[in-house]
Amino acid sequence: MKNFIWIAVVAFMFFGCSKDEPTPVSELIKKSWSVSSAQWDGTTQYTKGGSSNLVNGYAQFKLDLSVVGSVTLTEFDGKQFTGTYLLASDNTKITLSNLKGSEGAPTGSNGTLEFRIVGIPTATTLGLETTSTYIKASNKRVGLTLVNP
Repeated sequence: MKNFIWIAVVAFMFFGCSKDEPTPVSELIKKSWSVSSAQWDGTTQYTKGGSSNLVNGYAQFKLDLSVVGSVTLTEFDGKQFTGTYLLASDNTKITLSNLKGSEGAPTGSNGTLEFRIVGIPTATTLGLETTSTYIKASNKRVGLTLVNP
């Protein structure tokens, strides 16, 4: 009987312990992001290092989520906004709120931009898509592949 207990304990130690927990999405996104590629309604507008970009301004785009709950957004037109962000409890959406800059809120946003997280975030990539059309993108949905660094 004692041997059975020891065998059970050893088996539990080898097989019962789970592997390292994956890094929470909230930690993965806590960085400053730049654009690797940008699409409007599925049409590529920008590719990092590309020579035939339709919207070259994405080279200056930055989404800084490095401070939990605080965001700095530099859009493709160079305008910068600060505000807050919230990651949905199911890790499927990021909402930027109270966005304000020297000229007010981003055009047509009332200070709020929502992005659906596309794919699985990693330590170096984050896919986002606007949840609605965006006036600055000719009223199209914007898809972004973001990278860090």
